[in-house]
Amino acid sequence: AVERDRLVYNAIGFLAGWLSATPLSRTLQDVLWVVPASQSVHIIALAVVFSAALMINLRLLGLGLGAGGRSVSQLVDTLVPWMWRGLGALLFTGAIQTIAEPLRQFVAPLFWAKMLMIGVVVLATAVFARAVRSNARRWDAAATRPAAARRFAVASTLLWLAIIVCGRFIGYTWAFYA
Repeated sequence: AVERDRLVYNAIGFLAGWLSATPLSRTLQDVLWVVPASQSVHIIALAVVFSAALMINLRLLGLGLGAGGRSVSQLVDTLVPWMWRGLGALLFTGAIQTIAEPLRQFVAPLFWAKMLMIGVVVLATAVFARAVRSNARRWDAAATRPAAARRFAVASTLLWLAIIVCGRFIGYTWAFYA
């Protein structure tokens, strides 16, 4: 197990070193405003995605007071497209940050945990949105809403919170692994 971990760490270090030496990475590293600007846009996009997810999840839990009395299907139709747009911005700004500072990202276990959780919550959200759109009536009425709706709402909210915490702590922990 130790030998395997060392091989993985060496491969990650090699990949990070190669990426940081590319002309694109060098350019992003040399332009001082690029990383702070991409981090700022990243945080705004995350706020959009998390707010949309939270509004939907609170409605699923029967706590959606801020949704203006809108049904689950109405919220999904309105907010899920905003989530996809926000995720696009997150992907773009995250790629900029990763290309500019690959070692910082790649060596941190929290980065990989964050990527895994993003994959899970994005897939779950896509499946959820499709299910709501295929049978809106069932999802809109609390009495006929699938039991899994509450589990999805709790899991989605917890995953997004964990993603935020992991993302925040990458900057504070990566040096322990470098």
